[in-house]
Amino acid sequence: MTRHTILSKYAIAAIMLAAVTYTASAQTDTPAMPFLRMETDARTAGMGGAGSVLPDNPAAIYGNAAVSVLGESRGGAALFTGPWGNSVSDSGHDALYGAGGYWTPDGRNGIVAGLRCYGGSRISLSDDAGFPAGTARPWDLSAEAGYARRFGKHAAVSLTARYMRSDFGTDIAPMQGVAFDVGAAFRGSMGSQRQLSWLAGIHISDIGPNLKGSDGTALHLPSRVSIEGALLMPFGKNHEINMAADAGCCFFNGEIYASFGAEYKFLRHGVIRAGYHVESNRGAGSYASVGCGFIVGPVRCDAAYRLGGNDTDPRNNSVVVSIGFVL
Repeated sequence: MTRHTILSKYAIAAIMLAAVTYTASAQTDTPAMPFLRMETDARTAGMGGAGSVLPDNPAAIYGNAAVSVLGESRGGAALFTGPWGNSVSDSGHDALYGAGGYWTPDGRNGIVAGLRCYGGSRISLSDDAGFPAGTARPWDLSAEAGYARRFGKHAAVSLTARYMRSDFGTDIAPMQGVAFDVGAAFRGSMGSQRQLSWLAGIHISDIGPNLKGSDGTALHLPSRVSIEGALLMPFGKNHEINMAADAGCCFFNGEIYASFGAEYKFLRHGVIRAGYHVESNRGAGSYASVGCGFIVGPVRCDAAYRLGGNDTDPRNNSVVVSIGFVL
């Protein structure tokens, strides 16, 4: 057994132990910073939220960042926004804007970074007597950066740090704090000529100390643990089918979720996707998604459309778009 194999096994064991320990101490109420669970990458959004371990993803920091050093590319970056298409987001409110990227100069060490901003709807304010007192527009922000390290040829781990801020748009002090993600991923091949590739991973997201609300109440983060897998199946020179599945559990309410999706790359430039997401009754419910995109050289442009889900979810019947490049 090599030293790299031993290190990767210890890393997986540490992540699993952290998940068990954190689950045991988690409370069961509504979390702070729910925007942290919104879709950021139109590629994975078009696959029902699956695809956290798909390689060569500029938005890897929002999934399992360990895969940033298990792909064929050296780096990439992307811009994204959504959801659009419903009556709320069409006014420019309740939409997420952001960017993500990664760089691995030697294929073994990688740096990931991202920035997200979520703008809420403008609300009317009133004073103690009930008279109008202007308006306010709350907004949320997260800035994250992380490091990924590959051990040997097939295993990698990552650690991400995140700063979060929620501003009410008034004189109330903003809510802010820090959180961390830890992840691990493996990549292998199979087939007579090893033309098929598979990836598997596990990661814990948004773990950190409780935040303090405006009334002094302690609010915990939307922490969760997930396991992910993907199968890459190229055939011919110009075609490829990728399949992905993610499953996880939220610490704060015990919600269980799973996503399944696939994408077909054809003629080297076109992409179509479809996926399905299932959640327990405590979550957003079940929904389907479809997506498409095109690839021109290093540039990638993608869009995803979400169908169904809970009637009160503003992400229903909405579009997420992203554009980026991979080097």
